Amino acid sequence: MSLINHQIVKRGAILVLLGLAAICCATSGAIAQKAGKHSTATDPLLASAESFINSIRTLKASFVQAATNGVFAKGTIYIERPGNLRIEYEKPATLQVYADGIWLIYVDEELKEVSQLPLSATPASFLVRDNFRFSDGLTVLKIEKRNRTLRIKLARKGEEDSGTLTLILSEQANAFRGWTVTDTQGVRTTVSLLSPIINQPISKKVFVFTPPDWSSPSDAQE
Repeated sequence: MSLINHQIVKRGAILVLLGLAAICCATSGAIAQKAGKHSTATDPLLASAESFINSIRTLKASFVQAATNGVFAKGTIYIERPGNLRIEYEKPATLQVYADGIWLIYVDEELKEVSQLPLSATPASFLVRDNFRFSDGLTVLKIEKRNRTLRIKLARKGEEDSGTLTLILSEQANAFRGWTVTDTQGVRTTVSLLSPIINQPISKKVFVFTPPDWSSPSDAQE
């Protein structure tokens, strides 16, 4: 994999986190209010989607990540709420992402880098929270049914020009298909989940980060 494509896939990993952050929980400390022109109090589709999302306590799924700039990757994602996340990319991508409720860790085998950041300082911190509300920190821009799916287009409240996220659920809002992130440059990254397994036990070992042999203490503090 070229260095340029490698960096784009790495950026895509961040988009995966941003997408799941909006799916699994909303911005903390936000004041509950109507989300754009829609609210769960008046829109049964939003109410159904919100209820389904909150029912997800664990998730395991293979995924395909494709962007309109031609970059493609795939892997497996694991979530256990609250507290745990792992994104495991398949070769030729060389990335691993872990979260343990305290730290977010990126492992880049190709560049021999381990980056460890406080989880609370990253968008992925939203993943460990228990409750999701469309009214907390989000603006619902559009709701539509298309191709037997329910699509809910979102943006962070007050940052509507900084990119959007479209959740893709089944038409009855009882299955999770994936999401599309559109950045400020118009590049769309779509993550499609393949046969997700919901609310089944996931081994604790999946979320345990073991430093690779080539890493050093300084690597983990970048």
